[in-house]
Amino acid sequence: MSWSTTLKNRQRLRAALESGEGIAVMFSDIRGFSSYTAREGDRAAFQLSRLHQRLLEEAIQESEGVLVKSLGDGVMAAFPDPSNGLAGAARIQRSIAARNRTSDEAPIDVGIGLAAGTPIMTENDLIGHSVNLSQRISALAKGGQILVSSSVQQAATLSEDLRYIPLGTRALKGLGSEEIFEVAWMAERARLTDGGDLVTLVLTDRSTLVLEISKELQPGAEPVEDGNRLSRALSKWIYRGTKALVRTSLAAFGVGREHPIDRVRLSLDGRDVVVDIDGHGLRLGNVDREEAQRFFDQMTIAQEQSQ
Repeated sequence: MSWSTTLKNRQRLRAALESGEGIAVMFSDIRGFSSYTAREGDRAAFQLSRLHQRLLEEAIQESEGVLVKSLGDGVMAAFPDPSNGLAGAARIQRSIAARNRTSDEAPIDVGIGLAAGTPIMTENDLIGHSVNLSQRISALAKGGQILVSSSVQQAATLSEDLRYIPLGTRALKGLGSEEIFEVAWMAERARLTDGGDLVTLVLTDRSTLVLEISKELQPGAEPVEDGNRLSRALSKWIYRGTKALVRTSLAAFGVGREHPIDRVRLSLDGRDVVVDIDGHGLRLGNVDREEAQRFFDQMTIAQEQSQ
């Protein structure tokens, strides 16, 4: 990273705040980092976090942003304009997805949250409501997702390759309710989300299926299914009456992992969608049947075209 560019970006950021203009604050953190550390050890986790930071630093700088601080398994960044923040977030997700497709090493999947405001800028930190809001929104993001506040949605101009998806109002701990928007950054044909917003399937134009997994489904150990009942290990994964059952090893249950569609089979079981990837199963509960059928139709077309 060029120090002169970093200094220039920091000066732009300070100038925007001094003139009372809203900036974008971004938090990004690695999904499944704690379980990865427990499984692979401290040295491997440290190397993964360093790689994550290097990928983010480049994307942040290219979007005229500043890496404010590292948080171990995540970073805090700021951009002098919310539009730059969205561009930076999209660069980050695309850079990570490209790395995951070409590397045999452990995949990296991050959730990103952005909010706009006029925080107080110190020498090494930012302090204010928009900082707290951005961090809370980041915690809501699934692996591979970019979520933003209404302040960003109103202030930022999207490039043609991005679009907003309204997610409604969410309660944020200590901050009240906030209208949240997802920024779709992949070229996609269709998407499907379970009734509890825990898992999203994205069918891409590249004829791949991407799994976006909520933090609430970050497994610390492999769950065990006991007949038609949820085991105690799965009980904490019940959210808003939706059950997401995972029968797989941690390696196959990649957060935000991308899979060629010729390895994927979908089936509808009542109001559940069962996803089978090379014999490993994922169940999305309480889906909208019409949306599920549209997704199935697009999946069939994509599979036929890829043959």
